[in-house]
Amino acid sequence: MNPTVYAKSQKNETEIENMKKAHITDGVVMTKYIYWLKKNIGKIPMDECSVADHLDQMRRDHGALDISFTTISAYGENAALCHYQAVPEHCASLQARGLYLVDSGGQYYEGTTDITRTIALGPVTEEEKEHYTLVLMSMLRLGHVKFMQGCSGLSLDYVAREPLWKRGLDFNHGTGHGVGYLLNVHERPIGIRYRVVPERQDSAPFMPGMVCSDEPGLYIEGSHGIRTENLVYCKKDEKTEYGQFLSFEYLTYVPIDLEPVDVSLMEEQDVAWLNEYHAQVYEKIAPHLTEEEAAWLKEVTRPLKK
Repeated sequence: MNPTVYAKSQKNETEIENMKKAHITDGVVMTKYIYWLKKNIGKIPMDECSVADHLDQMRRDHGALDISFTTISAYGENAALCHYQAVPEHCASLQARGLYLVDSGGQYYEGTTDITRTIALGPVTEEEKEHYTLVLMSMLRLGHVKFMQGCSGLSLDYVAREPLWKRGLDFNHGTGHGVGYLLNVHERPIGIRYRVVPERQDSAPFMPGMVCSDEPGLYIEGSHGIRTENLVYCKKDEKTEYGQFLSFEYLTYVPIDLEPVDVSLMEEQDVAWLNEYHAQVYEKIAPHLTEEEAAWLKEVTRPLKK
């Protein structure tokens, strides 16, 4: 392992503050994009490639130097392939029904972003709602974990997978990866997964300043795929006689689609965390939107009740 990897992965206070700024800019882009999708689906022709191109251009128009990786734009059963890439000759058309998954990011002078949202384009099935809600619960629970310094992602992965594993479900990729500062979107030496994959060299303990993704998913072959991803950074929590505790704070602030949420599956704490997150999304993003977009954001970040 190159010794500079550890220094680069532990962002300093200035880098963290800059990454927060980059994520506000990127959050505005993603919010406008979701608004555009919701308002235009079924009214204008859309396919996986055209909407990805639209999002990539939106990022560049908002100051991105470039995208941070090739945008994953996947509709319906294509989203069940977790690393699916749409190509012009095989682009699926988007219809006003089912789920659409978009995993994308930008490279800004202030830092690197990576976000996934799964969006209901119209009516969805009860199974899709159940799976969507379980993935949401997984993301929220990992984002709010508190742990002893010295833990690696191996210690934390179960927090995310537990709602799925309890139902005999799983996803076949890591739950989180390190993210660079205007660098590689997959950065060693940290990761969140339930088993060691030696060649990935991502089993180092978390330290304050490290940035990581929180991205559980669920993929049903031939039907649908779901992933919800926020970036988090690691920070010091309380210190007690047992040692130093660490926790995460979200960098990503983009609405999570409430249409496919089945609140009956969620615990009260899950609902509270979602409501708290959405209140922050509105507070941080609404000032940068048009009046019409802000009114829409207010509605789609409304608090849910258990």
